[in-house]
This record gives sequence, C-alpha cells and structure tokens, in this order.
Amino acid sequence: MKNIFTIVFVLMVSYQLQAQEIQLYSLDQVINIAKEQSLSAQQAENRKENNYWLYKQFKSVYLPQLVLNGNLPNFNRSITPVTQPDGSTEFRAVSVANSDVNLSLQQNVGLTGGSVYFGSTLQRIDNFEGINQGTSYAGQPLVVGFNQPLFTYNPFKWNKKIEPLKYEESQKKFVEEMEKVAYDATQYFFDMLLAQINHQVASTNLANNDTIFKIGKGRYNLGKIAENELLQLELNVITAERNLQSANLDVERTSLNLKTFLGLPPTVDNTTLSLPKELPDLTISTDIAIQEAQINRQQYISFQRRRLEAERDVAKAKGDAGLQINLSGQFGLTQQAMDPSGVYQDPNDQQQFRLGFNIPLVDWGRRKSAVETAVSNQRLVESTVQQEEQLFTQNIYMLARQIPIIRNKALSTERAKVIAEKSYEIARQRYLVGKISVTDLNITLRDKDAATREYLAALKEFWLAFYQLRMFTLYDFIKNEKIMMY
Repeated sequence: MKNIFTIVFVLMVSYQLQAQEIQLYSLDQVINIAKEQSLSAQQAENRKENNYWLYKQFKSVYLPQLVLNGNLPNFNRSITPVTQPDGSTEFRAVSVANSDVNLSLQQNVGLTGGSVYFGSTLQRIDNFEGINQGTSYAGQPLVVGFNQPLFTYNPFKWNKKIEPLKYEESQKKFVEEMEKVAYDATQYFFDMLLAQINHQVASTNLANNDTIFKIGKGRYNLGKIAENELLQLELNVITAERNLQSANLDVERTSLNLKTFLGLPPTVDNTTLSLPKELPDLTISTDIAIQEAQINRQQYISFQRRRLEAERDVAKAKGDAGLQINLSGQFGLTQQAMDPSGVYQDPNDQQQFRLGFNIPLVDWGRRKSAVETAVSNQRLVESTVQQEEQLFTQNIYMLARQIPIIRNKALSTERAKVIAEKSYEIARQRYLVGKISVTDLNITLRDKDAATREYLAALKEFWLAFYQLRMFTLYDFIKNEKIMMY
C-alpha cells in the first residue's frame, strides 16, 4: 500500500510540474545570464572601472596642474616678541591680518624627473595697532622656477613604462575574469543538470522497480519464485525510494547554488536545464593556442611588468646610494605698494638659485646592502617569471592536446549510455516473462545508471576544458577569433 501511495505521489508531482510553466535554460543562456548579472561579473566590472580611474590619475601627473590657494584672512591678535631697531627684543601687542592669494601652474618633466612652474602672488597686510596702522601690499606678478634632481632615481621615467602595462594588464584581466565567470557557470550548470537527470533516473527506477515488485508478488503467490527473490525485489523498491529522496535534495541544493551564482531570486521555481545537443568538432593547434595566450593573456604582460619593476627597484637603490644633487632656481618680478595696482607697476627683478647635495660617506654598508638586495631580487624575479612562463605554456599545451581526447571520450560514453539503456530495457522485458533472474536485472540496472553518470561526467569535463582553454588563451576556437572586450 505504501508503494502505491509513493507512485501516486510521484505522478501527481510530475503532473503539477508539467502543468506549470517551466523555464528551460541552455548552457549558453546560463553563461549569458552569469556574464550580465552575476555578482562575479559585477565585481569584475567594478575592478575594471577602478583600474581605469587609476590610469587616468597616473596620466594627470604628466599634465599641467593649475592651482589657486591662499588665506583670506589670517588674523593674529596677541602679545609677541618684536625685534627693535637697536637689536633688542621687546614684547608688543600686535593686531595684524595677513591675506595672500597664489596662482600657480606646475608641469612635471618626465624625461628629467624635475618640474617647472609659473606663478603669481599677491599679499596684503592690515595692521590694526601702533603707529603703523594701515594696509600695505606686496606681490610677485610673475615667477618662473624649476626644481631638478641630478644623479638620482627618476620615478616619472619608470612610471611611464610600468603604469601603461598595468592598465593594459587590467583590461585583459577583465576579459579573463568574464571567461572565468563562464567557466564557473558551466560548473554550476552541469552540477544541477546532473542532479536533475539523476532525479529523472531515480523516478523512473522507482516506477519500474515497483511494477516489477508487484509482478513478483503475483509470481510468489503462484509459487514461481522463491521468497528471497521477492525480498530482493522489495529491497530494490526501498533503495529506489531512498535514491529518489536523495535526488530531490541534490536538485534543491544545486538549483539554489546556480541561482545564487546567477543572481536570481531563490524563489524562482521550475528552472530546468537542457542537455547540450552536440559537441563542437574542434581543431585545436597547440601552436596557435600558445601564440594567442602570449598575445592576449594578462599574465604575459604581468611577466613584462614584473621584470620592469625589478629593474626599477635596482635603479632606485643605486640612485639612493650614490651622489645626490638637487638644483633649483626661481626668477621673476616683485614689488610692494599701498594699493593692489601698485604691485604691478614698475616691478623689480627677483632671482633665487640653490644647489643642494647629499654625499654618503660612512653608512656601514647600508646603501650597498640595499643595492645588492635589489639586484638579488631582480635575479629571483627573472628566474621565477621564466619558470611561470614555462609552466603556463605547458598547461596550455596539455589542455589543447587533451580536449580532442576528452571529446572522443564523451562521444564513446554517449554510445555506452544508449547501449546500457537498451540492455536494461531488454533485461526488464525478459525478467517480466521469467527468462532471467533478478540478479541479472539488477546488474543491467546498475550498468545503465553508471553509464548515464559517466556520460554526464564526460560531457561536463569537455565543456569545462573548453571554457578553461578560452580563459587561458582568450581565443574562441569555435569561431576562430579573439575574444574581445565585453
């Protein structure tokens, strides 16, 4: 009686699912949804935007910077020590407001590592105490200056080499991350697809085993089969019920995982996946795969960037360890007056020049150690990058060689699945007419289920390998074209 209720329940659930509108998704549709709205895709987009603004910030360093600053006003009312004409110092009450406005245009010079600037300054002093009460002005109508380090590390030169590589690396990394989204979506897709097909197999097995068990009870009542065979048939029904319950949990778990990854609400029901209809017939050249990876992958740009950064660190260590000279100068006009317009009338010349230097004499080997550390690290980076290049090339080579083998494996397991299903159906019919034992029937049932799982596992292995190769090379071997920016 319990078995009859189970069959009725399964049929009712199946009828309700058919009556409701079922959302059928293919592998391509799941991947497209993942690239459009998954959290992983949104994070990749955010990282790409962040790297874009970092690159814009870097480029702005080499453009003229126009700045207006000042104090309006800077008021001071206090008792302060004041130097007298005879050189003595006395405390005096002061009440002064200083105001100033500065307009400057600065330009960094990437080739030399220095900077030049142009500016104009206007100052005002309001004195509210003593005999010198009143307002006076001073200013520099025009100032031209420069600052130039000599024999030292030039950060502008190295940043101009490294930062564009970082930006290009981030652009290619975004494409790779989107391909990683496709790879992960494929993983979740086949996990859920396998759970759904296992559920279908479990439902079919339960119905078949229950039918055979009913027939077996009739044969047992007629004395045609032994009790142990009947018990085996009942055990098959119990096992099928347990497998169906486990399959229900797997469908729910994998469905929730896929919806979470895709950014779909967990309340979305009746999501069903369709089995990919055919495997693409790919012709993959290992030479093309490696060549496209070297051109398209951010990792190869990363190798170049890391080498440059190690070379930069050596240059910085050597620059900091040797003679350092800083040359600066300023030329312009200056004037003072009792009103603002007077500052700009008949101004006087103004010149400033400074030569500073820093010569290390005794530092107990600190600078030399810093240089040797940078050189040693450069050698380490070079050997590490070479090893990573070889390993990465080897992985691409092996993956490109394996995909045709994996495809043939999937095709052979598909044929094995069809044969196992036919074999089980023949065995089931033969058992119904009493020509084989229940043991032989169980063997064909296990073979059928195992063949189905092996086929799905091979299918999953092929598509994961295919999207992994796309991620490693940023090349579409179906369309034979590069995967461009999304």
